[in-house]
Amino acid sequence: MAKTPLPRKQLQELAKLRLQEAEALYKARLYDGSVYLAGYAVELGLKARICRILGLKEYPLELGHTFKVHNLEQLKTLAGLTAQIDASKNKDLFDNWSKAVAWDPEQRYEGPGKYNAGTAKVILDSIREKPSGVLTWLSMRW
Repeated sequence: MAKTPLPRKQLQELAKLRLQEAEALYKARLYDGSVYLAGYAVELGLKARICRILGLKEYPLELGHTFKVHNLEQLKTLAGLTAQIDASKNKDLFDNWSKAVAWDPEQRYEGPGKYNAGTAKVILDSIREKPSGVLTWLSMRW
C-alpha cells in the first residue's frame, strides 16, 4: 500500500479499476493474476467502507498495524460488516464472501497455474455478481 494517505474516493476508484484489470487478465487467460487483482479490489472496497464508517476522508495508514491490514476477514470487522455478512441474513452474499475471502496477498509469490478458468471465474463472479457479489454489495455501502 502507498505511504501517502489514500482518500476514500480514490479507494473506490481503485477498487473498480482492479476489478476491470482482473477481468482483462481473465480474458487474456492469465487466471492467477486475475484472482490476485480481484482480491485487491475487495480489499480496497473494504478500506473505503472503513473510511465511511469512521468518518475519515483518507484511510488511516499512520495509525500503525491496526490499519495496515490485507486480511479480508480483519478488514470486514474493521468495516463493521461482520453481522451483515452472515448466512442467516443474506445467504448469497455469505456464499460469495466465503469464496472471495480465500484470497491472500502472499499469492504474489506462488508459481503459475494455481487457478484455472473455472476457479478464476468462480472468484470473479463472487465479487461482481448482482446484487450479492461482494464488491457489488460493498459498493452500495462505501
